[in-house]
Amino acid sequence: MNLRILVVDDEKINRVTRTRQLNESGCVAEAHETPFTAMTALEQGAWDVVITDLRMPTMDGLQFLKEIKSRSPETDVILMTAYGTVKTAVEAMQLGAEDFLSKPFDIDELKLRLKRIEDDRRLRREVATLREVVGAGAYSGLVGHSPQMRRVFELIDQFSASASNVLIVGETGSGKEMVARAIHNKSANAQGPFVAMACTAIPKDLAESELFGQESGGTPGAPKLRRGRLELAAGGTLFLDDVDDLPMDLQAKLLRVMQEKQYERVGGAKSLIADTRIISATRTDLEKMVASGRFREDLSYRLKVLVMRLPPLRERREDILPLATHFLAILSKERGGAAKGLSPAVAERLKNHSWPGNVRELRHAMDYAHSVAQGETIQPEDLPINVSGVDSNHPYILNLGSLERVDLRTVTEHFEMEIIRWALERAKGNQGKAAEFLGIPRTTLLSKLDVIKNRT
Repeated sequence: MNLRILVVDDEKINRVTRTRQLNESGCVAEAHETPFTAMTALEQGAWDVVITDLRMPTMDGLQFLKEIKSRSPETDVILMTAYGTVKTAVEAMQLGAEDFLSKPFDIDELKLRLKRIEDDRRLRREVATLREVVGAGAYSGLVGHSPQMRRVFELIDQFSASASNVLIVGETGSGKEMVARAIHNKSANAQGPFVAMACTAIPKDLAESELFGQESGGTPGAPKLRRGRLELAAGGTLFLDDVDDLPMDLQAKLLRVMQEKQYERVGGAKSLIADTRIISATRTDLEKMVASGRFREDLSYRLKVLVMRLPPLRERREDILPLATHFLAILSKERGGAAKGLSPAVAERLKNHSWPGNVRELRHAMDYAHSVAQGETIQPEDLPINVSGVDSNHPYILNLGSLERVDLRTVTEHFEMEIIRWALERAKGNQGKAAEFLGIPRTTLLSKLDVIKNRT
């Protein structure tokens, strides 16, 4: 994760521990004892998330939430408390809280919530930038001029006019979530929420509460309400990515929801109405999974009322250069400075690359190239080595030659040192820029430099 987070808690041990854990996970986290100092930090810099205690002696957490939303509406807020009630949780959500956690909770649960926030923020930025940069040049944020993509655009129009469930089939990185969002944004429930759930990324023991929500926690005296993705998507669209990874027991429960249009939170008895359209995605052949007994046939029929196959990038090569140019325009807009273009040699390499990671791999390649290119034109040596196929002195080349035995720890430490040295040379000693080249926070780079210094 790469979020900037303020942790506000009057209990020092909780505050310091949580901040340290978040920094170790790759975030930039800063601890504050009171909402007043945290508010000053918000006014002085951009912060993505505030994690705040509900009960504090200086200001009530709900009042603090109101202040945050009035001054920095783009900042997401997670409230945490050991004295939570359903009424308080509902009030917090109505006031704009992104999530509500009951103490005690472990760092893995917090990371899961933060990952969801990070994904939502990333997609909001991408959509906003696409609208600004591309305008009429893109179709609902999707770029493509090939016959295959024109067919995809036609299906988006057709599927958005229906309320039936949709199954999108495509390889990893091919843009399945973007297509799902396009269908939602053109549909009758476009004003409702679009909620995504990455089925493969959620631990199986948390999958049920993640989907259906949880009425009460397992800690005596610490009840909590957790709204599931189905509830959050009420009146809108629920996107189930990698739906083939749903556990079999959860498949049966999802089937019941789709049949009866109602469900209960985990640990609850009250029935809730399932008022949402389901768009799911898979990178595998569901029919083969059904035949092998790994996926319910009755559920597959419910999910694939409407089916779309999303072509991999290698099957629509005429879209590669428009996409690359599009990504560079977005990156220039985000980072400032002159727009960067492609040299003829780079254009040729991009067209000839197999792109096993599809559009996502192309986006990452352009991100890398935009960061390391010294001029306004991307050159072959600016591309990741797996795309460029050049530059034997590139830091990602490790020649083990005729070695018969390798000490993994020693080689790994040496390899990391060489990559960091390369990044610092490229950045001419600028640690912030070097961290950007490496795709890590500056604090992480400084920590690694300290380790290297102590090592030597």
